[in-house]
This record gives sequence, C-alpha cells and structure tokens, in this order.
Amino acid sequence: MFNPLGADELIAGMGRTMRAAARAEGPLDDFARGQLLSGASIAGLLAAELASREALLRRTRRRLGEEIAAAGADPTLDAAAGRIAAADDGDQLGAALGDLLAELRDGRDPELRGRLLAVLREMTELELAALAGERVPPEAGR
Repeated sequence: MFNPLGADELIAGMGRTMRAAARAEGPLDDFARGQLLSGASIAGLLAAELASREALLRRTRRRLGEEIAAAGADPTLDAAAGRIAAADDGDQLGAALGDLLAELRDGRDPELRGRLLAVLREMTELELAALAGERVPPEAGR
C-alpha cells in the first residue's frame, strides 16, 4: 500500500527482465533464472497488494477517523480527520497522518498518538497477511 515503486514501475521492470530472458540464446544461466523467479515473485506480491489495496485504505481511513473522533472536538484534529477521510490513496493518507503525528509529537495527546500508531500496526499486519496470500476482510484485526 505504501511502496516507493508504483505498480507501473514494477511491471515495467518485470517486462524488461522477461524480454531479456526471451532474447537470450541458449539455456539461461543461474542469474537469468533468478531474475525470472524474482519477476514471478514480484508479480504475485503486486497482485496481492492491488487486490487488497482499496479495502485496506478504506479500513485504515475509518479506523483513524474513529480514533481521532474519540479524542474529542478540536479544530486541528477535525481538520486532520477531514484530510484523512478525503484521502484517495496511500500517499494522501500518509501525508495527512504524518502531519497529524508531527503535531502530536511534542507530548500533545500521547494517548491519541499511541492509538494512531496502533492503527498503523494493524494496517501493516493486514497488508502482510494479504501479501502472504490471505484474503483479508477489511474489518479484520479488531
């Protein structure tokens, strides 16, 4: 969900690897076979990530919103909750949450900061489960 390489970049890299293997003359050496196996692994992980991405994003937005709402009314928190709810992707969600966590870093509401970090741990565990091949329902883990 928060990978530094986009799906398009991963697919392009796999395509270059497969093209090079297809153009090879004679049997593939160990390196070329390893590259193809890596490409196959990337394809499987990318498919799992793409299949779970929307559910994980929705669930994480909802859980973060719940934790912020439980902290009570506050203009800064309300603005952060709005940004989180409006996040269309992991980059936007990460930017909004990063700004909020920075705001909470100096000892302001350490309980909320801890609960927000717990939501991130939950999301990470669910994403790892999805990458391991489990079909993770969006509301699992709590």
